[in-house]
Amino acid sequence: ADSMNRNEGTGLIDDVSHPADASSSRGASVPAPQRARLIAVGFVIAAAVALVISLVTDPFANDEEQIIESSESPPSILGKKSGDMSICTDGHYSKRTLQKAYEMPYAALFRDRRGQKKFEASDVIVVNDTIYSICDSSWAISKFGDELRPFSAENVQIGDPERDPEDESGYEALMHVDGTFYVVRESVFHDETSTYHAIIEELTLTEDGLDYVIEDACSCEFEFEGDSKGFEGAIAVRSMDDKLTILGLCEGNHCSETKGKKFDRGNGKVIAMQKDTDDDTGDCKWKTVREISVPSSAYFKDYSAISMRESDNRVLITSQEDSQVWIGSLTGDQQEDSGQWDIDTLEFDEGHSKVYHFPKNDLCQTIYCNVEGIHWMDDHSVIAVSDKMKSRGKQPFQCFDKDQSVHTFVLP
Repeated sequence: ADSMNRNEGTGLIDDVSHPADASSSRGASVPAPQRARLIAVGFVIAAAVALVISLVTDPFANDEEQIIESSESPPSILGKKSGDMSICTDGHYSKRTLQKAYEMPYAALFRDRRGQKKFEASDVIVVNDTIYSICDSSWAISKFGDELRPFSAENVQIGDPERDPEDESGYEALMHVDGTFYVVRESVFHDETSTYHAIIEELTLTEDGLDYVIEDACSCEFEFEGDSKGFEGAIAVRSMDDKLTILGLCEGNHCSETKGKKFDRGNGKVIAMQKDTDDDTGDCKWKTVREISVPSSAYFKDYSAISMRESDNRVLITSQEDSQVWIGSLTGDQQEDSGQWDIDTLEFDEGHSKVYHFPKNDLCQTIYCNVEGIHWMDDHSVIAVSDKMKSRGKQPFQCFDKDQSVHTFVLP
C-alpha cells in the first residue's frame, strides 16, 4: 500500500503516516486546513516576539562603533534603538525634564521662504514679545510672533538671506541692546594673519523693518583653532564704566576643537570682551577682558547656547550633544540701580543650579538632538531653536522630526 495519500489532481500530501500506524494515526491526525491555520498563527506569534525583542535591544550594536568613530557624537544620541531607560523609568522623569508646550518647523512659519530650503537655526531671543532668530546658513534675521502661528504675514525674514551668495553667514549668537542687534559669526579665517577669529556685526533695522543696516563689523581678539568650534552663544552686560561687555560662550571645552580637549567634559569657557576702536584709523576689535569658567555642574560634552534673564540674572546654558540645559545664575558685584557689573568679579553660581533634560520619546531616546539657541520667555518657560539634523548616519532617524524648528518648553 502507498505510505502517502495525495489529493487527486493536486499532488498535495494529506497523510504521511505508515499503514501499520493507520488505526492510531487517523484518530490523532489534523486535517490539512487546520494545520495550515496553526502554522500561520505560529508565524504571526514568532514575528510578534521578534518585534518586541527588537524594541528592547540594540539592533545597531554592530554598527554603533563605526558610526561613533566617524562622527564623534555621543552614544546617548547615536545608534541606539532605545535610550537609557533608567532616566525615564526611575520615577523622577517629570522632575528633571522640560515639558514641551508647543513648537513649529521654520518651513511652516513663513508664507515667503525667500528661496530658503534649509533653516540651520543657531540662536533665538525675545524682544517685547517678538521672537528674533538667526541661522548659520542664512544672512537674514527671522522675526515671528511668540504664538508661532504658521504662515502668518507677521513672520518674515529681515535682510537678504543671500547677502553673500558665496558664503554662509556662520551666525551663531544674537543679542539686542538699545535698538541694535549684535550678531556673532562663530569663527572666520582672517587672511591677513592666517588665524581664526569671531566677528561681531552691529545691525540696525530699516524704518520698514524688512531690512537691516550694518553699522559696524569687528573681529574678536580671542583666537580659535579653526572654524568649527568658535563662539556658539553670547549675552551682553555693562561694566561699571558703562562699557558694553559681550560674554561669548565657546562651543568646545577649553575653547578648543582639538580631539582630546573639545569633549573634555566640564571645562566650558566664556570669554568677556569689550570693543576698542582706534581713533586714528577707525579700526575696531573686541578685546579680551578675561575668561570665565562655566561651572563643572554643567558637565557637558559641548555648549550650544546661553541666555540670561535681566530681572534676576538667571542663566540658561544648553548642550546640543547631551540634549540638556543647565540653569544657574550670574553673580558678582553689581550696582542695583544701573545693573552695571564689575567684570572682574563675574562668576557663574552653581550653588542652586540644576540640569534638566529635553523631552525623550516613548523609547526614552533623545529626539531634541540639535538645540542651538535658547531664551527665557517668562519665569517658568523658555523658547529654543534646533539646527538641521546631521546627515550621512551621524545622527539616528529620530532626530529628524525636531530639526529646523522652534520649540517652547515649561520648566518642571
